[in-house]
Amino acid sequence: MNTPLDALQFRLGHTFREPALLLQALTHPGYTNEHPDEGDHYQRLEFLGDAIIQFVVTSALFQLRPTEREGELSRLRVALTNGVFLGGLARELDIPAHLRLCAAEQKTGGSPTVAGDAYEAVVGSIFLDAGLPAAQDFIHRSYGALETRLASLKIEEANPKGRLQERVQPVHGTGALRYETVHSGGADHAKEYTSNVFLADRLLGTGTGTSKKLAEEAAARAALASEM
Repeated sequence: MNTPLDALQFRLGHTFREPALLLQALTHPGYTNEHPDEGDHYQRLEFLGDAIIQFVVTSALFQLRPTEREGELSRLRVALTNGVFLGGLARELDIPAHLRLCAAEQKTGGSPTVAGDAYEAVVGSIFLDAGLPAAQDFIHRSYGALETRLASLKIEEANPKGRLQERVQPVHGTGALRYETVHSGGADHAKEYTSNVFLADRLLGTGTGTSKKLAEEAAARAALASEM
């Protein structure tokens, strides 16, 4: 006879040799306060799972972006491992529907952080049940293609000037980049600006926008997209 945990294990793609580990991963600390005889809660598994996720995502980003500086890699990792993102993964796998929550959490369906915590705990439980390769496989399956995830977060659109600065600073220093507005025109309600970004005297990129700031950001994106 199938049980709710059987259905969840199917969605996770992992059948537990020790189902008690999965049950623990689904148990909120508040639940154990109300039911002290029903096993431990997920916080230790969450601690373990967080470390494993950080390692797996760091390794994947390192291979995916072989020329990216560590500052940008760190920014991408944060976007892919924060509680909001992990909570989204948990909901895709229907983990929240199987959580054992205290009465207060049941009224709200769980606080915003609970789903992400549970995802980390599930990773920790899979690691203890079957080892690191199984935990890695689960993370890779649930994340899917990292480029697709990054695109869905629109992470590549954020702070292009800062990203360009991070790329050139280790070799060229903090003052090497220079932005220059080379054109502005149009009616007051429809201004258009064109800006260049230079590394010393070398033109790296050109961009346009409805303000100087947007034009400079477009120039920085063009530079990032080039071979530099």
